[in-house]
Amino acid sequence: MRVWTTVIGQRLTDAENTRSMLLCDALLKRGHEVTMWTSAFDHINKRLREEYTSARDGVHVMPNGLHVRFMEGCGYKSNISIRRFVDHWLCGRDFRRKARQLPLPDAVVASIPDHLTAHAAISFCKARGVPVLCDVRDKWPDIFVDYVEGAAKKALVRTALSLESRRVAHALGSATGLVSMMNSLMAWGLEKSGRKQSDFDRIFYLATSPRNRDEGPGNVIEPTGAVAKALAAAKGKVVFAFTGTFNRTQHPSLVIDAVEELTAEGSPLVDRLAVIIGGTGEGSADVDRRAAALPNIHTTGWLSSVEMRALLRGSDVGLLMMNFPSPAFNNKAFSYLSSGLPIVNCATGDLAELIDEHCLGINCQGGDIASVKNAMIRLIEEPELRKKMASNVRDVFDRQFDTQTTYSRYADHVERIAAMKMPDK
Repeated sequence: MRVWTTVIGQRLTDAENTRSMLLCDALLKRGHEVTMWTSAFDHINKRLREEYTSARDGVHVMPNGLHVRFMEGCGYKSNISIRRFVDHWLCGRDFRRKARQLPLPDAVVASIPDHLTAHAAISFCKARGVPVLCDVRDKWPDIFVDYVEGAAKKALVRTALSLESRRVAHALGSATGLVSMMNSLMAWGLEKSGRKQSDFDRIFYLATSPRNRDEGPGNVIEPTGAVAKALAAAKGKVVFAFTGTFNRTQHPSLVIDAVEELTAEGSPLVDRLAVIIGGTGEGSADVDRRAAALPNIHTTGWLSSVEMRALLRGSDVGLLMMNFPSPAFNNKAFSYLSSGLPIVNCATGDLAELIDEHCLGINCQGGDIASVKNAMIRLIEEPELRKKMASNVRDVFDRQFDTQTTYSRYADHVERIAAMKMPDK
């Protein structure tokens, strides 16, 4: 079986546990021929990918046999910009041009974001009788309405995006089936497209993190460098860990605010806690400066996946810090769940509901320093509650978020839609 996946901005290095790569790997292990289409432009580093510039005949081959083809755009400097929109539109056009010259696939998985390349892939498939799944990973481009404040501004942005809103609705409605990584995104996709849910519309949780709590031969991760230093300094304390990229929505400044307030209040709990911040991004210099002024907050800088796993194995609680309410159920949350950590969570939506239903941590209001501070106090003062939450996290992860089970089922679904119609070769 020949499968194509299209996803804009997909990492190609240190990416083995991303959703797209896990699906591709599951299909490859079944003997299928898999091609990933992604942008020639590196979304993180804002330059052309090295894999693109060195590709032979336009194809980069990964060590596991995955073929990567590139959609060419114009590049961009800002993630929220007209030029980014133009880049993705050009990528969609380039996909259609190149895809016409290749043998048809048996199935396609097109991801949103980005809606422009997804629309191009879905339109291409529908015109040729190729079944396609649309993987809804974000409310794109509707999410941009959340980036502005005030009813008038939101209405203006919503009006400006009306054409793109219709484009994504057409793409969702034209797909053979929708898949999603959470209930709320599936509900959004169905409502946006005006379609009723069928058996082709399935939820496969994000599940991008392998279980990260097993010790034993061959599965010991020794912390090194900045992680080892931070864990040594935090020994004997309740360790709260924040990992990931700092951005406007998710940022460790919120937990620093909470610790600063506890310190100013003279709380004795300050000596019983440690916060370790692993990652970089927006405002990194300010985070480092503020952390340096507090003896119980440690920063490590950017972490590889192995370093992050080592940090979380040595931690007691995971921190999902949001500056404002947002239904984020992302890699960071799964990293904490896979490590058996209760979560101090500022996200709304599916994750908050899961935490409440199964007692996996404490939900806080996004941007609310007091609620974060009170959650930390409770988890320090109630070790039995922390232990119970950790046990619940381990149980829920094994039942619902194990990567092998999730992506095996996802691969089953891809095979099922591919069997609906085998296009002429």
